[in-house]
Amino acid sequence: MQAKEMGVMFTRHAEQITSKCWGDFLQQLEEKGLYVLIETDTIGRVMSPLGGLMPMPCKSETLHIVTADELEQRGLPLGHHIVTKPKAKDKTTTA
Repeated sequence: MQAKEMGVMFTRHAEQITSKCWGDFLQQLEEKGLYVLIETDTIGRVMSPLGGLMPMPCKSETLHIVTADELEQRGLPLGHHIVTKPKAKDKTTTA
C-alpha cells in the first residue's frame, strides 16, 4: 500500500485501534531505533496517563519519526515525545 492509501486506512481504523495495539506498534519502532515526536501549537497542558503534564492535542499537530541522534539534537531524552512547537522569532533589525 502506498502512503496515501495507508493514510486513508489509518483515519478509518484509528478509533478501533486499542491503546495496547498502539503500544505494540510504538515498541516495534523502538526496536528499530525510531521514536515518535509530536509537535503541537497548544500551550495548554493536560495530565499524562502516566503522570506529569503534556501539551493538549490540536488540529495542527505535526508527527515525526526520528532517530536517537535527532532526539539528542533537539535536547530530548530517548523515547517518544509530545512537545510544543518553537515560536518563530521575528527577524527585525534595528538601525
